[in-house]
Amino acid sequence: MATIKDIASKAGVSVSTVSHVLNAYGDISAETEKRVRAVMKELNYHPSALARRLVRKRSYVLELMLFSVEGLRHPFFYEVICGITAEIEKAGYDLVLSVKDSRDRRWRENLRRCYESKVEGLFLMGTLPGGAILEEISTSGIPTVLIDIPYEGPRMTYVTSDNIGGARSAVDHLIALGHRRIAYIDGHTPSAISEGRFFGYKQALSDHGIPLDPRLVAGGNFTEEGGMAAMRRILEVSPDITAVFAASDLMAIGAIKALREAGRKVPRDAAVVGFDDIEAASYVRPTLSTVKQQGEVMGRSAAKEVLRLISSPGRKPRKIVLPTELVVRESCGVGMKSAEGGGALAEAWV
Repeated sequence: MATIKDIASKAGVSVSTVSHVLNAYGDISAETEKRVRAVMKELNYHPSALARRLVRKRSYVLELMLFSVEGLRHPFFYEVICGITAEIEKAGYDLVLSVKDSRDRRWRENLRRCYESKVEGLFLMGTLPGGAILEEISTSGIPTVLIDIPYEGPRMTYVTSDNIGGARSAVDHLIALGHRRIAYIDGHTPSAISEGRFFGYKQALSDHGIPLDPRLVAGGNFTEEGGMAAMRRILEVSPDITAVFAASDLMAIGAIKALREAGRKVPRDAAVVGFDDIEAASYVRPTLSTVKQQGEVMGRSAAKEVLRLISSPGRKPRKIVLPTELVVRESCGVGMKSAEGGGALAEAWV
């Protein structure tokens, strides 16, 4: 492999000149830089990222710590990670991904490795194992952005979606279609997004003078299986429900399966709305109405904020709340009167 000395010799310049070209110091003439880069291309020379990091005494490494019982299976996690990696790669950073069961309390080992590896920034996502981890990271001074976890510190902030507003828009839509017995399938507690979406559900009911019925609420743990189980429990105690709002698309898909299992057609017998707008929402039958949140944009926003905190240590972290959008598809695209008529349109959505 060619070395920096080989480049300097063939280009007829000093080693320091080649070094200045590689590090973009800007003090080399355009003609000389062009000649050096031509030789680099001819000799197929690629600078050592490790050597550059050692010289600059920086790691150029960021870490994402994901705490989840389901691991990486949720599609939303994938979207966020894609957004993060797309943004940090442009800035020359690498991402280390650490996936931990949210019930695992050995998170301090992860932090110790972060300190030892000189990780320059952190992302946290999922259901954290208690608040102590946030307190410790906050005092560490490592630039940190949390995904859907509202917590702020001197070098720590968060990116989230408008969970309350998104949930309200979903339930408002169901009420506008004529529904009053609207079930809610929650995620899990403690979870800020569960709390926000549940609050939005309750707020929409209150705005329309509909009392909250605790029998219409069940937890589904953000999984398809959990959504099925939650829907079955609700149907057992309240078979008169006509609509369902689930705090995630996976739970909504599980709810549709449970409704079919109970002999109910969607949306003729029960309308369903989810939250996330994962790719599968467009493929299931009936296609799923949902509240769209921007997973990849959330990841990019988190990455930009971490990079900003790294490059500007004195600047105050800023929280980012991204808007949501109600996407109406077949699972609730018809009002109660039309659905009860059992026409051709309703019969097609089974």
